[in-house]
Formats: sequence, C-alpha cells, structure tokens
Amino acid sequence: MSTDGVVPVAYAMHASPKRYALLLGAGISVAAGLPTASDVSGNMILAIARGRGEEIERGENNKVCLAWFKDTFGEPATFQRLMRELGISEENRKDGLKKFIYKTDDDRNPLSGIPTEAHRAIARLVKSAMISLIITTNFDTLMEEALKAEKVPYEVITEESDIKQMSVFPDRCRVLKVNGDFERGTLRITPEDLKNYPPAIEDYLRRIFGEYGLVICGWSGIYDTHLSRILCAADIPRRYPVFWSWKNERRVPPEVCQALLPNGINIDSADEFFKTLEVIIERFSRYEPRSTLSATAAMKKVKDALRETKPELFLPDLINEETDRVLAFLADRSRYKTDTIDGKEFYTTILREHEDVAAPLAAMVATVAQYDDDTFTDLVKDTIERLINVPPITLGFVDTKGLLRLRHYPALLVIYASGVVAVRTRHFNTLEAIVRRPMKYQYEGALREKVRYYLDINIWNVIGCCQEWITNITQKRFGTETRYQDYPYLVMYEIMQVLIPNRAVFFESLDIFEYIFGLAYLTGSIEEAIEKGEFCSSTPGPLQSRHLYLRQNLLRYQGHYPIFPLPSHVYIFLADLKQNAEGSTFFEGDLSLFEEANQNYAKGFGINPPKTGLTSRKSLIKSNCL
Repeated sequence: MSTDGVVPVAYAMHASPKRYALLLGAGISVAAGLPTASDVSGNMILAIARGRGEEIERGENNKVCLAWFKDTFGEPATFQRLMRELGISEENRKDGLKKFIYKTDDDRNPLSGIPTEAHRAIARLVKSAMISLIITTNFDTLMEEALKAEKVPYEVITEESDIKQMSVFPDRCRVLKVNGDFERGTLRITPEDLKNYPPAIEDYLRRIFGEYGLVICGWSGIYDTHLSRILCAADIPRRYPVFWSWKNERRVPPEVCQALLPNGINIDSADEFFKTLEVIIERFSRYEPRSTLSATAAMKKVKDALRETKPELFLPDLINEETDRVLAFLADRSRYKTDTIDGKEFYTTILREHEDVAAPLAAMVATVAQYDDDTFTDLVKDTIERLINVPPITLGFVDTKGLLRLRHYPALLVIYASGVVAVRTRHFNTLEAIVRRPMKYQYEGALREKVRYYLDINIWNVIGCCQEWITNITQKRFGTETRYQDYPYLVMYEIMQVLIPNRAVFFESLDIFEYIFGLAYLTGSIEEAIEKGEFCSSTPGPLQSRHLYLRQNLLRYQGHYPIFPLPSHVYIFLADLKQNAEGSTFFEGDLSLFEEANQNYAKGFGINPPKTGLTSRKSLIKSNCL
C-alpha cells in the first residue's frame, strides 16, 4: 500500500476533526476470524437443514441455501424466522448465536474474537478527538471492546434505540450498528432483512451523510442494498468528500461510485490502512497546529482555495472546519452561565464573543459569494442551514434578555454578509442559496419537518429585543450620535470592509438585500391575504429593516396609511431585475413569485409597488383563465 494514497484522507480528517464518520463493513472484522453476515445466515440455514435430516449446498453468495429455505418454508429467510426455526429465543439468544457469530474450534465450540489492529487504531483516533461517529454493518462487539481498552466512553445505537440518542452533533462517540447488535434486538443478515431500514434509522443515516464526510473501509456496497440507496440519494447534500479504501475497486457497484464520486485508496488490509492513517494524522497534529483566523486572513484562505486547480477538494473542508468551530462555541453551555445574568457587562461580553467567533466564517462565505461561479452555491446553503439549526441548549434560568437568541447571531451575520455581497455582484443563484433554500428543521417524533427560518433569524428577533443594552454598546463602540439600530449593520461593515471598502455602496447593497429578505419571507411564510397598510401598525420582524427606521421620521399619514418611499437604489435595482435575474434560480427560477411578494410588500405598507417589469403569479393565472 502506498502511504501517499492515505495523505489526502489524513489531511482532511486533521483539518476537520470529528467531521468524518467511518463506515465499516465485514472487511474490518474478517481479520479477527469472524464470519460475514452472509456467512452467518448461510450457516444458520445449513443448521436448519441438518436438523431436518437434509444436507444442502451453500452455493455462491448463499443462493442455493436461500432458495432451499424459501421452497421449504414458503417465504424468504429473515433473521427472526431463522431464530425461530433454530429454537433460539431472546432468553438464550447470546448462547444460541455464538456458534454462528464467532469462529469455532474443531468441535464447533465458539472462540471469542479479539479486536484487530484496525479496531485498536480507530479507538485511538476516537480518543484523540479525530473521530466521533462510527457506522458499522457488523454486529460483533470488537469495536466496543477496542474502545473500552482505550477507556473511551461510547454509546451504541441500533434500530431499537431511543430517537433522542440519534444525534449528529459530535459531542461523544457514537457507534451506529445499522444491521443490529449481536447481543440484543434485530439482526439484519439476509437479503430480505437488508431491503429496508426503519424510518428512524433511515432519517438518522440521511442526516449523518449530509453532515459528515465518509471514510469507508471493509464495505463493498453490494449486499446492504437499502444502505447503498440511502447513501447514494441525490437529495442529500455533500458537505465533505467521501474516501473509500478498497482492495479491488471493481467490486464496488458502478452506480455507487457514480453517485458518490469517492476518492479511492488502494490498500492491502484494513489494519495497515488505519495504522498508517493514525501515524500521518499524528504527524500533521505535531507540525501543523490550528489557530483562530482574522476576517481578513479568512478571506485570503478562501481566495487561495479558489485559485487551486480543483478548489472543490479544499474549499468545502475550509468552510466546514470553520463552521464546526462556530457550532462548537455555540454548544458550550458554560459560556452562558454567570452569577450576574441581568448585567449589561455580561450581555456585552456574550455579544462580542459571538461576533468574534462568527466574523471569520462570515468573511469566508461572503468571499465565496463574491467570486464563485455558482459551483459552491450548495456549500453556501449548507453552511447557513447548519448555523440556523444549531443544537438547542437549556440555561437553567429565565432567559430575560435574549441570551439564547444570540445563538442565532452567527447565522445572521453569515446570511447578511454573504447576501450583501451577492447583491453587489448580482449573483442571483447565490442569493437564492442564502435567502430561500436553507430550511429550519422542526421534529415531529422521529421525522423532520422543514420550515422557513425568517421568523427566528432576523435582526429584530436576534438582538432587537435588548434596546437599552444595545444602545449602550453602540454608543461606546461607534460614538454617541449612533442609533442603536445601526449596531449590527456597523458590525457587518467592519467584517466586510475588505470586500466592499466603499461605505455608501455597502449600505446601498444592504438596503437591497433586506428588501429581498423581506420578500422571501412574504413568499414563504404568509399564506393569508394581506390587508392594505397592516404592516404600518405591526411590522413583522423579517420586514424590519435599516431603511424603514431611517425613514420613520419622514412618515406622513393620509388617514392611517403613511407615505413611505423606498430608497432610490432599491428602485434602480428592481427596474433591472428582469434582465439580470432571468434564467437564474432566483425565487425558484419563477420571477412571478418575486413580483407577487413585491406587490404584497407595497400593499402591506400602503405604497405603490416598485416597477420591475415582471408579472405576478396571480396575474399570470388570471390571464391564463381568460
């Protein structure tokens, strides 16, 4: 095995600790002398046949004995049916299965397996905080024994586990045994068993494959048919690359390779692969310590990655590693503990800490929005989606000043920074990836429901509720003449100054972005009819904007409707929208949706709608009916 082939996966794992999950198959445990699932099911069927006084052949891939079982019992072989025919119950399960699971001596007595070098190297990688999630199709306990030997706490998850255990957050080591655990519950060992997984396991796998890169070893993708289908699903975002170590590339189904486009690594054995991987990662850790980036340095790293011949091999890891750092910060419950929870000083400290941790990531994503040619719109969307779905925490006290809301401040800064730049560069596909594609997940039992994020993540909701404290912070940081509403915008400008040095241009682009953000909210979140002028008396949080509060002193009422013009640069942008955005994915590629929201915004504020040259969806439907 060439050591050079292991360097890319070692570098990726070192650059993004705990963001690569292992997918381990039978090839890991075969070196310990344990049979594969196919061997186990075949051995059980042969034992059933012998018990009936029949001698049958196994056949290639168990085809002969599986056909015999179906002909004899009138149904395909499943683990539960094999157990029943062998007289094995839950009470005597462990003893009854041992002779099929473990290797045996000459008298067919089971011999305990011993963790291989691969198992032990993996356990050490978990201990060194490089890995936190292990998916295995094996039902033996060798991985657990290796973790115990390294004194690593772990949690085993099977289809019988509580849904609350099925987290993708890398806060502990989780061993997901997708085909079951030898010691308890259902095993999936026959082709019939492997056709489907329960909904909770399928949902968990989909979340894992979306959140993590993969390092695959000892798994061919041939027999675990449903697992292969989930892994190859086209609608799962791929935030990180897939590395697949194999002895024979041709054994991997071509449709799997086509869907995943894995980085292949030719190996001689799993033991050698994981030992080499461990050595190279340790070398990187010794000579390449990681450090916190400034916003300017973060932008430079993204620019350097985009100059690479294959930026897709570098940029996702760079962005995802920084996102991991932000999420790890937000998951630290101790940051929100204090004896003076009502103090201005504590709130100020927390606010500035969130800005500091988010600034490099906001700068990175904004740089992608500036220079990308639509290659990385999925990366932008996925980054924002991870931030708006930050795992919840409880504070242990009444959150009177919105500390928990500040946990969405990094998401807000990334959304605004990248959105303002996308407006400035007229990158409409990127704008769609920022304002409309990311979804917030709400859980109903084991399944997720996707909802729009605007009501939770807008400036008014995240920091607008603390007016007195924000006023104090604003005047100390930006001068006594500064309004408290300006605070988040001035913070954003500080982050973005390198990309948009002209202050007037920045704030013009900001006004346009906030208008688009408001229209996205009106398109995705409001179904009922909008009354004329209703937003004047009660303005929803996603429609609160800089230009709105700046012009409030200009409002003049006719009855109860204000004269409320939009800034001229918004009108200019909208006048050219049809020409600039046509053919893009902006508003799902249907600009009539944008126009309908544009008219609803105007109606809600009691103003004339800005001219766009577009036709609303309602007007299109009406004209088609005539």
